[in-house]
Amino acid sequence: MDYNQNNQPPQYQPGYAPYQGQTAEPMISPQPYAQQPYTQQPYAQQQYAQQPYAQQPYAQQPYAQQPYAANKADDVAAEQSYEYVVRKGFIVKTYGILLSQLALTCFFILLTFIPAIKQYVTRDLINKPIIVAFLIIFLIVTIVVCIVFSCCQDTARTVPINYILLFSFTLCMSFYCFLLCSFYETSLVISAALLTFGATVGLTVYAARTKTDFTFCGAFLFACLFILVLTGILFFWVRFSVLYLMLGVMIYSLYLIYDTQLIIGNKTFKYGVDDYCLAALNLYIDIIYMFIKILQILAIIQGKK
Repeated sequence: MDYNQNNQPPQYQPGYAPYQGQTAEPMISPQPYAQQPYTQQPYAQQQYAQQPYAQQPYAQQPYAQQPYAANKADDVAAEQSYEYVVRKGFIVKTYGILLSQLALTCFFILLTFIPAIKQYVTRDLINKPIIVAFLIIFLIVTIVVCIVFSCCQDTARTVPINYILLFSFTLCMSFYCFLLCSFYETSLVISAALLTFGATVGLTVYAARTKTDFTFCGAFLFACLFILVLTGILFFWVRFSVLYLMLGVMIYSLYLIYDTQLIIGNKTFKYGVDDYCLAALNLYIDIIYMFIKILQILAIIQGKK
């Protein structure tokens, strides 16, 4: 071991490197870079401050706005598709109920083709208490059902009350057509049924294809129907007029177009998807009364020959 002039071992102090060479010339370690203040290099900070982020507006990056517009368009398309499916189901359900009503009515009308039944009904009709009682029940049921479906919409949409009321009305109307057709020849009944079927199909296709909006004509059609019924009550003889009956056919034909467009729902006004019983009832009334008017017209024309 080396000693200095005082015969003492070398002392290592902070800031000095181990002994190398002469003892009088110690090697001093270099100062660290941290001792130099960071403020001596301000160029990077000044350059960043001179170019603020506000100089690059968000409008230059419009792609972020595209996903929202695309999602909104998808939502609208999905909503329209859902509404189309629901409306299609409503149409199928309505016409399914209508076909069941017409099937029941046709069954009762076909009973009049049996000579024994027709003869029993037409012979001494007034003195049959069952038939008289039915006519009274028919009048009451018709009034009650019309009031409920027109004024009590919640009840008309409640299952199974709506089906019970609709079936009761259909049963009474079917029996009424049975009594009425019993007084006419079978050929006239078949001719009237075929004409009614053709008119119903043609008017339904026209209502679905035309661009004319008939849903605005509800008040006008109701006023015409009210005048027609009132005229028939006050002047009973007009029931046998061909002109009066043809006017009735025209009004119910317009009603058929009106109700069909309400069911399809592609015009200004439309039925709600829960009004299937009301829609089926209105179509059924239009078709049945059109059939009755056509049957009476054919009977008058045949009687004049």
